[in-house]
Amino acid sequence: MKIVSILLITLLLEMLPGSYHFSTGFVKVADTIIESKALTIEGNFGNAINGKSFQQDAVSTFNGYQYVAYYNSNRHVCIARRALPDAAWEKIELKDYDFNSNDAHNTISIGICPNDGTIHLAFDHHNDPLRYRVSEKLVATTPDEVAWKPSLFGPVSSELEKGKSISITYPRFWQTPEGGLQFCYRRGGSGRGDRMLVDYNPKTGKWENSRQIDSGQGMFEDALGSSDSRCSYPNGYDYGPQGKLHTTWVWREDSQGSNHDLMYAYSTDQGKTWFNNNGKAFNEPPGVNAPGVKIVDISREYGLMNTHGQTVDSRDRMHVVMWHCTDESLEKAGSKPGEHRWGPPEARRYHHYWRKENGLWQHNELPWIAGDRPKLFAGKNDDLFLIYGTRHDGSFNSMQFSDGDLVIAMASSDTEWNNWHIIHVEQGPFVNEMLGDVYRWKKEGILSVLVQEMPATAHESTALRLLDFSIE
Repeated sequence: MKIVSILLITLLLEMLPGSYHFSTGFVKVADTIIESKALTIEGNFGNAINGKSFQQDAVSTFNGYQYVAYYNSNRHVCIARRALPDAAWEKIELKDYDFNSNDAHNTISIGICPNDGTIHLAFDHHNDPLRYRVSEKLVATTPDEVAWKPSLFGPVSSELEKGKSISITYPRFWQTPEGGLQFCYRRGGSGRGDRMLVDYNPKTGKWENSRQIDSGQGMFEDALGSSDSRCSYPNGYDYGPQGKLHTTWVWREDSQGSNHDLMYAYSTDQGKTWFNNNGKAFNEPPGVNAPGVKIVDISREYGLMNTHGQTVDSRDRMHVVMWHCTDESLEKAGSKPGEHRWGPPEARRYHHYWRKENGLWQHNELPWIAGDRPKLFAGKNDDLFLIYGTRHDGSFNSMQFSDGDLVIAMASSDTEWNNWHIIHVEQGPFVNEMLGDVYRWKKEGILSVLVQEMPATAHESTALRLLDFSIE
């Protein structure tokens, strides 16, 4: 079997120490250890519990401080902070809750509300009761005046709105343009669930306005069969420069096959009303047959993976990078559509879908075999940067890598992102999927990437690190 050029380059460079640079104006400026004994697990979805594609966010910068949420080897929720750019990490270990799972879905997400300085944590869920705790006010807005200690955080709670206990999967926080905070989660299970959105009110310190924002109902039929239930897997939720909240997602049916199709919607009132690609408001939470919600046809037979990378550029253009197979890539791999649920790994390709200002969607296929699930960042002049893990030894597995290198790729806006190329390979092996600090990137142009070293034996604790890159 032929291995594409990027993997050959990576294999050759692995004979040399350190990291590898493929363009000028790009440099690693820091490599710090957050936690020397961070947790690894042995589960059905890989060894990583710190650093998974569906965390929004695990790393977040606000008001000159950077924060990272993770599990340590004692199986406790931890949150570390440092004053930027290079102060020592301070760590809080919350010892009053024990994480007992080996399910890689049960990650930690962190949210920071700029308007009242509260820090929010949601952790340990896979269709389980909410586990949520919040700090005192002003902790993030006056960090130099705050002693970093566990008593800053309140007790674990199973509810956001008083009297409404909830069970959730995939918690996500993000900030609003006005300095508020929002929380999103899936209600229900894989193939049978709906997405929910809740607003945090910094004036009252309370959560409010829980509402459903998509629907798993409706009939779907294709070559693999029919299905009457599903759930969405979002690539993210991002506010653009015009104050619109953008999201893209794929559907997972409650039947055989992988995910299918790319969906898009946006909101101009912080997720209360949603519009399709043509600017028409949905009358109800959009489902699989909602008019105008699907913007790209991608069959379940092409092994489409979920929860990839998206970003919004300075002109409010939506960008998504996902991996799936094509007829051509499957033929080269000696396979055919639908033969493997996620496609043979050597047939997977990254696909960049982007929305022009007139609403027309464009497509670029990246010219190498895909690694694991990527994350996407828009930089100066709307150049795009992609981070992902690729297998350390050049081989493949079914879904996720547990011994990957960090790869950073870019494409320039003046070519309409048709010149994707590798600019950096950071040698691992790393156990996690690659996550970056979106807030620091937008404010400083520093790309902070979370990595955890691969364990030599099952359940061995390893170092959790943050790599900082300057892209000029």
